[in-house]
Amino acid sequence: MKVVIFCGGFGTRMWPASRKSYPKQFYPLIGGKSFFRHTVDRFEKAFEPKDIIVSTEARYLDFVHKIAPEIPKENVIGEPERRDNLAAIGLAVAILHKRFPNEVVFFSWCDHLIKYEERFLKLVKLASKISLETGHPVSLDQRPLYPSVHLGWLKIGKEREKANGHRVYEIEKHIEKPNIHKARKFFKSDQYLLHTGYGAWRSDTLMNYYQKYAKKAFVHLDAIASTWGEQNYETVLKKEYAKIEKNSIEYGLFEKIPSHERYTIPMDVGWQDAGTWQLMYESLAREEDANLVEGEADTHFIDASGNLVVGPKNKLISIIGVSNIVVVDTPTGLLVCSLDKTKDVKELFAILEKNKPQYVE
Repeated sequence: MKVVIFCGGFGTRMWPASRKSYPKQFYPLIGGKSFFRHTVDRFEKAFEPKDIIVSTEARYLDFVHKIAPEIPKENVIGEPERRDNLAAIGLAVAILHKRFPNEVVFFSWCDHLIKYEERFLKLVKLASKISLETGHPVSLDQRPLYPSVHLGWLKIGKEREKANGHRVYEIEKHIEKPNIHKARKFFKSDQYLLHTGYGAWRSDTLMNYYQKYAKKAFVHLDAIASTWGEQNYETVLKKEYAKIEKNSIEYGLFEKIPSHERYTIPMDVGWQDAGTWQLMYESLAREEDANLVEGEADTHFIDASGNLVVGPKNKLISIIGVSNIVVVDTPTGLLVCSLDKTKDVKELFAILEKNKPQYVE
């Protein structure tokens, strides 16, 4: 089997540490290491570097090679431009299907935190084994710890089997980022899981789904894969990739697949999507209302609690009389924001991109 780590995107919700030229997945945010390096380290506990594939934008290839030099260069797939993840996932699986026909591929994202890594890696191998044997895609989805409105949810359906003590269910329905009323309802029920985006697929199965349910994208992906390893690959890649519609794989493909053909295994591994400053704080804070500091800044707190501070070395950041805020200090940008409003940083990024692009490039 192969593990594919997807690490494209700008990380717009984590400005100013994340910018177009230096996105959050490569920024040393946690204990002096990037999300990407943490993710590679996690999988290298169970897989050889030759079995790890990285998908990113072409402009970030140098980051990947510098941070994880042990991963073979031929295992790093560069997207020539941003086309959303229907295209990105399709490109990765099309190339892998040509290189390793009918191989099981496990998809992972690089900006997540997992507390119980050994337990998680065992589930990765279990999902991949079931996918290989049945031909069905098998995802790993987290039992919720709170009613999240930032993430997608899955409603589980019929139980298909029990493997190594873990129940395997059909996926009945996907609900993307519900409002708080629905999220609380889902949280109280034992029929819903948080959608992680992690899953095992046989490459032939997924390519068949593209051919059946995303036909236009398949034509271009097939043309690209047919030239892999040949001199004209880059030319064909740029030409054909630009023609693939911009769409998420959830809307462009997954929602079209019959529910009884997709399986999920509920997991409890301390998984967190740290895609906003608030989610990062909630993932890393060890005690309720603790102040959390990342980076090498000196800090001093007086009558302050539940704050997140990210700052550089040789700088003092002091917080007095306020709680539940985030302070992110970088050479070119300073963010001060209520923790529960950090999802709006994405909106700020869009405004800056239009009016003051020098601060997000």
